[in-house]
Amino acid sequence: MSEKTLITVKDLSVSFEGSPAVKNISFTLSAGRVLALVGESGSGKSVTARSLLGLSGGTVNASELGICGQDALGFNDRAWQKIRGNSISMILQDALMALDPLRPVGREIADGLKEHSLLSRSERKQRVHEVLESVRMPHPELRAKQRSTELSGGMRQRALIAQALAGNPQVVIADEATTALDSQLTALVLSQLRELKDQGRGVLMISHDLAQVAHLADDIAVMRQGEIVEAGPAAQVLNHPQHDYTRKLLRAVPSGVPRFTSLSATSSPLPAAPVTDLPTAPLALSATGLSKSFGKQMAVDTVSFELPQGKTLGIVGESGSGKTTTARMVLGLQKPDSGTVDLLGECFTPTTESERRKLREQMGAIYQNPLGSFDPRYSVGQLLADALSRGKTKRVESYRQEVTQLQEQVELSSDLLSCSPRELSGGQRQRLAIARALAPKPSVLVLDEPVSALDVSIQATVLDLLDRIQLETGTSYLFISHDLSVIEHMSDSVAVMHQGKIIEQGDTATIFTAPQQEYTQQLLSAMPRLR
Repeated sequence: MSEKTLITVKDLSVSFEGSPAVKNISFTLSAGRVLALVGESGSGKSVTARSLLGLSGGTVNASELGICGQDALGFNDRAWQKIRGNSISMILQDALMALDPLRPVGREIADGLKEHSLLSRSERKQRVHEVLESVRMPHPELRAKQRSTELSGGMRQRALIAQALAGNPQVVIADEATTALDSQLTALVLSQLRELKDQGRGVLMISHDLAQVAHLADDIAVMRQGEIVEAGPAAQVLNHPQHDYTRKLLRAVPSGVPRFTSLSATSSPLPAAPVTDLPTAPLALSATGLSKSFGKQMAVDTVSFELPQGKTLGIVGESGSGKTTTARMVLGLQKPDSGTVDLLGECFTPTTESERRKLREQMGAIYQNPLGSFDPRYSVGQLLADALSRGKTKRVESYRQEVTQLQEQVELSSDLLSCSPRELSGGQRQRLAIARALAPKPSVLVLDEPVSALDVSIQATVLDLLDRIQLETGTSYLFISHDLSVIEHMSDSVAVMHQGKIIEQGDTATIFTAPQQEYTQQLLSAMPRLR
């Protein structure tokens, strides 16, 4: 018996004011199967997905657009409204943005049922509880009364999935539904998408993460610049890619790639890695007994670690584990309730800011969203001149040679020096953030989720850049991330945080191959792997 075709797309094109975003693509999606649209930002994945809901916002043309047995080419707004949530629905990326913080999640889910059913108010309430229970929401009747801000990250994601399932659609689109989630939340979402497949629904998975795609997809279509450049069964595309772009995406996945091995074919060759490790390398940074509470909530509880010079310590844990609070105390941005931080053998915390000033240049920071840390009044060159002069001048000419050296070190084109940071791509902004942090020649860099918002190939070039800088300068990295594959690739040693404590730490190979703590084992078992 052949599978029922739920989605048929032939020669789909979408343009915005005459500019094409999707160019003449075709694919089908059958019941009980997962089709992954893979590609980087701007490749046309989300525009394609939104076209299947009548929400592209552009001019749509196709020779065939079939959705659950209906010809959608002639749909007006009313016809699109009738199938959205009923025949086809979407799980969005950001639960905090997608859910109204002023309304209980149960009411949001119930409102979607009014359009498509004749259920009474009490029946809609019962359906809300049923669908929340189906996604394994703990205490569904209680959670239905709560707002999204009162729920944990995992509960919010469950609520989004429940909202998409309330109308019992045949097709579910998951648009980057796991981006920026830690490994356990990612595993939760992937398992629930698999359940939808097992129920006979069709799932269209939109992602740039090939490790997750390998975990779930039956078929893959690779998109680049609005076109499908390669498509086929998942095993064929992942194991025997035919297109150079597909091979580039696969190479960029850090999972299982040894330390100091280049992830990007476009990166400059890395210097030779150190042949030997000195067991008595001097410490660049050490933390002893760091604790911090907010009211009655203990955020960080007696955290201690050591970071040798020229090495990388990865700190990993799920959202809310205390990673960022630890980083802020290390940077002297938050005063610990107890404990100390030593930088290059001298006390850095707790001291006054004036006492820290003599050591301040020895510690830099790189964050997830660099744009928020740049003064929008300054150009790229002015930001670098400001960092080089320790805030004394924004005149690029005063530091022309040093600015050029920084720009070359991070492979940022000199043509961009007069640009505003807002004009840069995500990868270029992160290179600028790295250059600014390197300006004072720090001994330690604290990197807090520095690549989690980047596409996989851009992430690869940034990770290669960080490797090269460390090999050339001997800078030590405190690398904080929820992404286990990045931590595995970048770190010499790893500390695992859970509920404010470091529950396990050791060299990377030992932690990833022979974890001792049950929580660490759970984290690693939830980690999607490509290799």
